[in-house]
Amino acid sequence: MKILLVEDDQAAAEVLKNILTHQHYTVDLAADGETGLSLAEMFAYDLVLLDVMLPKLDGLTFCRQLRAEKNDTPILLLTALDNSTSKVIGLDAGANDYVVKPFEANELLARIRALVRQKSPALSSVIEAGNVRLDSTSSNVTCNGQILRLTAKEYALLELFMRNSHRIFSQETLLDYLWSSEEMPLANTVRAHIKALRQKLKQAGANDLIETVHGQGYRLKLEQNGHSQVKLSAATKLEQPTEVDATVVDRYQPQLSSALADIWKRFQPKYSDRITILEQNITALLANTLTEEQAQQAQASAHQLIGSLGSFGFLEASRLCREIEKIFRAGVKQSRVEVERLSLLIVALRQELQRPLAIAPDAGAKRCHRQRFANIKQQPYLLIVDLDVQLSQQLIQEAAIWGIQAFVVTLTEARVAIAQKCPDVVLLDLGFSNSIESGLELLAELTTNNWDVPVLVFSAHEDFAYRLKVARLGGQIFLHKPVPPASVIAAVIQVLQRSDIVHAKIMVVDDDPQMLDILRTLLEPWGFELTLLDDCDRFWETLNAFNPDLLILDVQMPLSGIELCQVVRNDPYWSHLPVMFLSVHKDAETVNRVFAGGADDYLSKPIQGPELIARIMNRLERTLTSNSASSITR
Repeated sequence: MKILLVEDDQAAAEVLKNILTHQHYTVDLAADGETGLSLAEMFAYDLVLLDVMLPKLDGLTFCRQLRAEKNDTPILLLTALDNSTSKVIGLDAGANDYVVKPFEANELLARIRALVRQKSPALSSVIEAGNVRLDSTSSNVTCNGQILRLTAKEYALLELFMRNSHRIFSQETLLDYLWSSEEMPLANTVRAHIKALRQKLKQAGANDLIETVHGQGYRLKLEQNGHSQVKLSAATKLEQPTEVDATVVDRYQPQLSSALADIWKRFQPKYSDRITILEQNITALLANTLTEEQAQQAQASAHQLIGSLGSFGFLEASRLCREIEKIFRAGVKQSRVEVERLSLLIVALRQELQRPLAIAPDAGAKRCHRQRFANIKQQPYLLIVDLDVQLSQQLIQEAAIWGIQAFVVTLTEARVAIAQKCPDVVLLDLGFSNSIESGLELLAELTTNNWDVPVLVFSAHEDFAYRLKVARLGGQIFLHKPVPPASVIAAVIQVLQRSDIVHAKIMVVDDDPQMLDILRTLLEPWGFELTLLDDCDRFWETLNAFNPDLLILDVQMPLSGIELCQVVRNDPYWSHLPVMFLSVHKDAETVNRVFAGGADDYLSKPIQGPELIARIMNRLERTLTSNSASSITR
């Protein structure tokens, strides 16, 4: 699929292009509105990704002119203007959807898929041709269940053939569809890629899937009766995810992180210069010499930094820039308080950019995340870091009774053992005077450096300051020695139950299929088992069949989410089910009605991924703790 990206910030454009090309989209790039409009008029695109603030021709005028030409290519606006008026103006100008900067890559990709599906209702995320299966959501191609390692162009060719099984594509047509205007390939480039794709398919057991029609081009091979052998999933069906393939989810993250770091290194001086312009204008404002032109220049610089810095993961810096933009937008006449606030904001902005660029967890941490995911249905691993041989043997025996595989290492061996064994939980003994500081360092590493391993600490030290230090470093349970082995393993089981929260069952009800797709994209990588429902009439039937651990409802649907919540609360079996609401409404009346109807939590749209996950984890953990307490009481 081919996307036109119109973005004047070169660094932000490169980041976006990297994200899109790693998802097998072909991307044409335009640095101003006029060039972008010319490309949109000359070539066929599946989608236009359009910044609002552009030189020569702004994004809103771009939309109006393209729609005036009866061009219905979906347009997704990228805007740093986070207010309802700006969004309404953009949609009225002809845009199909918008994303507010800074945005998460997962949300952007979900919205792109949703818009492309809207234009082609029959478009499915999963296509099968014989023994070959292509899932465009995960960019995953399998043959006889085995993953095929394809290049971006090979994947794009295969998807194009499978989605258009009755069509013959000439080499020239394939060049137009799958190569960007910057690449300028030759006709034999197509033949080389077709040959390489055929070889990989043949080696995997899919012989002659792509055939040559002499004098015309290439197509997917049809059955002898002339019918296509391609099977598409129903377009209206919201597919339920199977076990997350973490290898596929993470496949391109190292390359993206490397590319992101390289782009940041090249463009950091440019962003520093923009901040210098802001500082100069603030100095002029302090001296009462700031002109209207300078104020507009400062506002434009802050506006560009909102999206640009957010693209590199500097979310707090992006927020600070938004505050700076708002103050300059108000005009050159500012109160002394606002001017002083500007000075503080610019200092904070400089400090934020001194932080290291956020990159993905290292390979070892990622491998351990995947291994712990695989351990769920097998035997949990407990790593005991202790020098007490007798106690360690007792713990191993007690763990075995509960189906937990335990092994013992010394403190000096711990880091290597964690990297190799990928334990589900660590039991760290700090009872030896010469190991306390080293043990606390290990605790800090395990809880903060992407490993995310739950750690229990047991020690003979009882003072409150010591307990507080362990808690601040992320220790989940503190056990005071001496403690019976059975009690230690009981605490381990409690922590394992907490870590299993991410494998809970979540049911989402929203009449907007696009929102369901966004939520699926945000939640699937965490391992949740999901049921996504856009038909309220099937609510009760689905609820009882799926038996969820958490229910997420939209407020405004054909059948109100508040009414659905009341139905749940009125049933003795479901009355304690955690219910979370998502809504665009932020007014006090709606929020009060939601909680009066029985809601446990409320989150406003647009959804921020980290906040959503934190709220879900918190709600599930509270439920687990409550259930455990009830069991103990009974």
